[in-house]
Amino acid sequence: MPTSHKPPLLADPGFAHVSEDDWESAAEGALRGALLSSLHSALLGGIETAPLYSPHRYSTEGDPAGVPGAAPYTRGAAATSGYGGWEVRQIHDVTLPGTPDAIATDTTSGVDAVTVARGWDAEGDRAALAAGIGDAAGAGVTIHLQSGTSPAHAAALLDVLEQHGVDADRMKSWLGLDPIAAVASGWFGADAGNSTVVVAEMCDAARSAAEFTQRSPQAVPFEADGSVFADAGASDATEVAAMLATGVAWLRAICDNPDGPGLDPGAGARLLGFTLSAGPDPFLVTAKCRALRMCWTRVLGTCGVDGTGGEGLPMHLHAVTSTAMLSALDPWVNMLRATTATFGAANGGVDAITVRPFDAVTAGAASSGLGWRVAANTQLILRHESRIGSVIDPAGGSWYLEDLTRKVAHAAWDRFREIEAAGGISAAVASGELDALIADERAQRDERIAAGDQVLVGVTDFVDSAEASAHAGASAATLDLGLGVHRWAAPYESGSAGP
Repeated sequence: MPTSHKPPLLADPGFAHVSEDDWESAAEGALRGALLSSLHSALLGGIETAPLYSPHRYSTEGDPAGVPGAAPYTRGAAATSGYGGWEVRQIHDVTLPGTPDAIATDTTSGVDAVTVARGWDAEGDRAALAAGIGDAAGAGVTIHLQSGTSPAHAAALLDVLEQHGVDADRMKSWLGLDPIAAVASGWFGADAGNSTVVVAEMCDAARSAAEFTQRSPQAVPFEADGSVFADAGASDATEVAAMLATGVAWLRAICDNPDGPGLDPGAGARLLGFTLSAGPDPFLVTAKCRALRMCWTRVLGTCGVDGTGGEGLPMHLHAVTSTAMLSALDPWVNMLRATTATFGAANGGVDAITVRPFDAVTAGAASSGLGWRVAANTQLILRHESRIGSVIDPAGGSWYLEDLTRKVAHAAWDRFREIEAAGGISAAVASGELDALIADERAQRDERIAAGDQVLVGVTDFVDSAEASAHAGASAATLDLGLGVHRWAAPYESGSAGP
C-alpha cells in the first residue's frame, strides 16, 4: 500500500522564505530616507529595544538564564507549576475606622495576606493594630509590615500575634525592617546624612530579628524595598541596583559586622525579602523580576552561596503596583495600569503581589470600598480565572523578553557596582549621589512625557474633558504623598504643564 507524504502543518508553498535582510530592505524603503535605527526605542536608563526580534540576532542558544527552579532562578523559583500561584496581599491603614471590617471582608474573599500600612505608632496604636489584624493573624493569614518599619513596630506586631495564640512555629510574617528605605524616604525622622547610624540600626535589627527567627522560622524579617526608589523617579535598572545594594548591606550587617549576629551568608539570605515596583509596562516588569533574580544569584555566588543545596535561594520576591503611575485625572484608567502591572509581576514569577486601589490618589488612605474590592479582584481574577500563575516561565523563548532581561540585568549590575564603589548604599544615600541619579532619571522621564514619547492615557492623551474639569487642581494636595513620591501625572493635574 503506497504511503502518502503529507506536507507539515502550516507549510504553504505559496509563501516564499523571507529573511531578516529582506525585512530590513522593505523597512528602509517604507521609511522614505529615514535610517532603520530610527525604529529602535530607548527606555529610561539607557536600555534600547529593537523593532524586530529573531533568532538570527537574538538567539537564546547558550543562554546563561538556566532552567526553571534552578540557579540563577531567572526563569522562576519552581520547576513545576502550582494552582495557588502567588500570594495576594491587600494593604490597610489600621488607624482608620472600619479597618477591622474591611480586613475581615478581604480575608474571607480570597486575600491571603494583610499589609499594615506605615504611619501607625508602635505604642499608641497597638490596640488599633490588634483590632485590625488580630483575627486575621489568628486564622493563619500572613501579616506584612511595609518596609522601613522600626524594630519597635515589629515588636508590637509580634506581641499581637502572640496574644492571639499564633504558634511561633507556624507564624507567617514579613517584618519589613529596612532602615535604608526609611532614610531614603525620610520616614520616622531618620537622618539621611549619617550612614554610620544606619549601619548601626541594621546591626541592631539583625541581632534581634535573628533571635526571633529561631522561634519563628517562617518569618521574613529584613527587606530590600526598591519601590521607594522607583516611586521617587528611578529607572527600573536603578531600582534593581538599589535593591541589590540594600541586600548586600543586609548581608554585611548579618554576616560580617562584629555587632551583627554573625550568621553565614546562606542563612542570612533566607531572612531577606525584596519588594519591587510594578509599573504599567508588563514586559518591563517581567524582565525586571527575572533580572533581579539573576543578579542576586550572582551576588550570593560571590558570597559562597551557590544555591545547589537551596541555601538562601531562591529569593523572597514581592511586587507592589507603582504609586508613581497613578493619576488623579480619569482615575478609572488606574484599573488598567494595575492590571498590566499585576500581569507582568505574575509572569515574572513573584511570590506575592500588592495592588494599590485605583482611587488611592484622590481618596488617599481611606480609599473607597470599590477601590479595595477592585484591587483584590484584579489579582484574584488573574490568578484563578486566567491561571497566569500556573504557567512555568511564560517569558521563556521570547527573543524580546530574553534580550530585555539581559539588558536590564547588565544595566542594573553596572549601577550596583557604582553604588558599591561609592561606599555602599548607605553612603550613596548620605552623600546625595543616589538622589542625584534618581533626579536626573526623573527629569528624563518628564521630558519623554512632555515630548509624547511616553503617553499617560487620560492625562496627556485621550483626555476626558469632563474628568479633567472635575479633578482640576486635585493633585495640588496630593503631589507629595509624604513618601518622596513623584507621580508622573502630577504636573499635568496641577496645571503647571499642559497635555
